[in-house]
Amino acid sequence: MEADVRTRFSHGGVEVASIGFLLVAGDEQALAPFRDVQSTVLVDDLDGLQALLTAHGGKIVDGPNRVPTGRNATVRHAGGVVIEYVEHSA
Repeated sequence: MEADVRTRFSHGGVEVASIGFLLVAGDEQALAPFRDVQSTVLVDDLDGLQALLTAHGGKIVDGPNRVPTGRNATVRHAGGVVIEYVEHSA
């Protein structure tokens, strides 16, 4: 059975493919920054993220960065959960 690959790209030494969910592959060094991320969430706009986090005790631990699909930022929320937020480009 062949997967329906919707998006595929390389970024920061890892290979990423979207097949209904994101599949990330790479060597241990390339994958290290992604190990703590518990979920990836698509958002319409990253620009208001800092104000929201400041109001609720979270912090941006990486980004916002340009990535092949648009922009992303990794956030540690007040409770410790680490989420990657992604804003897709048109």
